[in-house]
Amino acid sequence: MQNNKLNTICFVIPYYVTFGTGGAEIQVYYLINEFLNRGWNVEVLTGGRGFEETVRQSPYYDGRIRFLNYRLRTIRSLEFFDVLRLLFKCKAHVFYQRTDFALSGACAWYCKIRGRKMMYALAQDKDAFRSKYQTALKAFKYQSKIKRSIRHFDFYCIDKLVEYAKQNAAAIICQSRQQQEFIRSNFTRDSYLIPSSFPVNTTNGQQKKENIVLWVGNMSKIKQPELFLKLVDYLAHTAGWRFVMIGRVSEDYKSLSHPKIDILGECSYDETNRWFERAKIFVNTSESEGMPNTFIQSWLNHVLVLSLNVNPNGVFDAQHMGLCFHGDLQQMAASLDDYLQEKSRSDILERASSYALETFDVRRNVDQLIELINK
Repeated sequence: MQNNKLNTICFVIPYYVTFGTGGAEIQVYYLINEFLNRGWNVEVLTGGRGFEETVRQSPYYDGRIRFLNYRLRTIRSLEFFDVLRLLFKCKAHVFYQRTDFALSGACAWYCKIRGRKMMYALAQDKDAFRSKYQTALKAFKYQSKIKRSIRHFDFYCIDKLVEYAKQNAAAIICQSRQQQEFIRSNFTRDSYLIPSSFPVNTTNGQQKKENIVLWVGNMSKIKQPELFLKLVDYLAHTAGWRFVMIGRVSEDYKSLSHPKIDILGECSYDETNRWFERAKIFVNTSESEGMPNTFIQSWLNHVLVLSLNVNPNGVFDAQHMGLCFHGDLQQMAASLDDYLQEKSRSDILERASSYALETFDVRRNVDQLIELINK
């Protein structure tokens, strides 16, 4: 298969950046742009029905993309049939699926019966485990036993569809070696390692820096935003520094507040990028993640990364591109205190920037994807 305008690839994802922005959606957006720049035809099959006006007004909207939209349902497993009907309208012979749901099973089944190629890409570490949705259900609270029973059966069906997809996809793409090990252990399958992708240029990190400590992420339990508040309380030196939190606030954190922290809530992706351009330090308090986009944004913008738990591919140990504290919040606070007093970090920043430019260039990663498609 040669790279020309006859090639068509379909990206299958529940949400797309035109109406729902998260890490996985941004990753797909960057890949799509690169495929379009190379002359490929691109289709996006997504849950955009009902969001048509939002999509058309989005700065991410691109008229070169052929959109196939289904409606997101309350009973999510029923989306299998909606997606399957749309798949038969697709022109693509190659399908890239990310963020698993019922659509994962539909894509895998369609590709199997039609002789198409499906590439399943993990969006996070949890995607490498079985019974993912039934495990997540344990954190849900229901007053009605009937509603809980319905959701339990819904998530049971989704787990089966997702696991069918992982067993039958032509290729599984992981972000880290740890994800590859999980996939091998839980699904007895080999996988391909293709890192997260970003458009890179030599101007990253050249903007004037300000005394800003940044926290970015959807404010949900797995991100543990409350620990950033505790971290600031532990600090002995905060004068002259600004602490900023950015991200969509879930119901659990509606009352989150702190006198020393600017909690901005949800910002556009471009606005968030501008905060990375200005900040000196980025703090991650997540319980677990794959390869966070925020790490890559930090490295490309010469922002020091301090991570409480997340250490993808052991980058903080092996490449020394920041610091990981393995769950020790007080040690994290002590180290942050040092850097607030202008402890030198230039060697870490240069090393991290070089690594990011070499590893996460979207052009190199699309080269790998095309090579995988051609196998």
